[in-house]
Amino acid sequence: MRVKEISVKKLFGVFDHSIPLNMEERITIIHGPNGFGKTALLRLIDRLFNLRYPQLLSVPFEEFQVDFEDGAALQINQERLEKATQLTFKFLRPGAKTLSYSPRLETNFYASWNLADISRVLLTFQKEWDKSDEDPSEPIIINLPYNISQEPEWLEAIRDQIPVQFIQTQRLFSSEKPGETSDVVELVANQPAVKKYAEELAGSINAKLAESAELSQSLDRSFPVRLVAEEAPAALSADELRNRLSELEKTRERLTAVGLLDKDGDSAFQIPAQIDETKRSVLSVYVNDVKRKLGIFDDMADRIELFKNIINRRFLYKQMTVNRERGFIFTTPDDRPLPSSALSSGEQHELVLLYELLFMVKPESLILIDEPELSLHIAWQERFLKDLQEIIKLTPMDFLIATHSPDIISERWDLTVELKGPAQ
Repeated sequence: MRVKEISVKKLFGVFDHSIPLNMEERITIIHGPNGFGKTALLRLIDRLFNLRYPQLLSVPFEEFQVDFEDGAALQINQERLEKATQLTFKFLRPGAKTLSYSPRLETNFYASWNLADISRVLLTFQKEWDKSDEDPSEPIIINLPYNISQEPEWLEAIRDQIPVQFIQTQRLFSSEKPGETSDVVELVANQPAVKKYAEELAGSINAKLAESAELSQSLDRSFPVRLVAEEAPAALSADELRNRLSELEKTRERLTAVGLLDKDGDSAFQIPAQIDETKRSVLSVYVNDVKRKLGIFDDMADRIELFKNIINRRFLYKQMTVNRERGFIFTTPDDRPLPSSALSSGEQHELVLLYELLFMVKPESLILIDEPELSLHIAWQERFLKDLQEIIKLTPMDFLIATHSPDIISERWDLTVELKGPAQ
């Protein structure tokens, strides 16, 4: 299920916005003056689909609606009561009964916190404050404990069908445990994202190597049985074997180039002009096995290759390589190691954004990006949409982007929706 349109009424008590998403090219850009609600809209979508219902109360609106491509819609109404604000979720389906849900959002932390909770928050806040020589550029967010009344299955099913990821303007630092939020405190700025993501990539590569090794052991154990079994594949001809082995060698070279395999000696093997059927049968099973073993790396190789190509086209006088020990690493033109901390702010923004889009996003996700132009050179901004189009080819996903930059939009004003003020 995909999102077709997003609309809001009386955002901040003033604005009515409707944003139809580009279903064909899968990229939609919203732009408009400061204060018209670009970031607020992205936050509403993120909080809705990522179960942050109490935070929906911090943005005033009357009605927020998400329309789906099948004609159904999820509508959230915000009603100001005497001592609280009430949220009501409605699932509107053509020809079917409207389903409704009003969660009880309890935030009485005086009753639920104990001394240990309060001490932990204060200590964590002090530690984060002490890390900086000046005021932190991003606040530390204190999440008060809350209880949500039992969520109905239909609402949970909607959220599960549409993974939503919000890439915010503050993206150079990341929490220690992505996706995990304490019920008391969430640390916004914890460690440099480039360092964390390099470690994550190394872990992902080693996980793939382990998966390949496990498959190799399984295929090696069953090789004799499959070789003599009646269902063994028919023997390939000598020419077919030469072609298959040549393709496998090219695959190995590619996997070595992207850092997934270590470089070994000359493994080229020439098939003689004449070869008997028994040997062709053995080699036929062998090439099929090797293809399966190397096929485990296909998807990751595509992503690493695109990641390296974009970064190395962008970053001047430095080269990025990938390996299993350190993930991605940088070197200077004279081959000296360059720590990721030496990258400029713009380079780190580009690196983090690309990594998240290539390695951390589920297929058919809705990706929200706030101000992708942040710290990027104009030439990089002009290439941004082309980069997204290449990423979409690898992983189908939808993008909703909020920007102030005409260079991000470039010549693609057909992808834009302008947020306007109230009609006069």
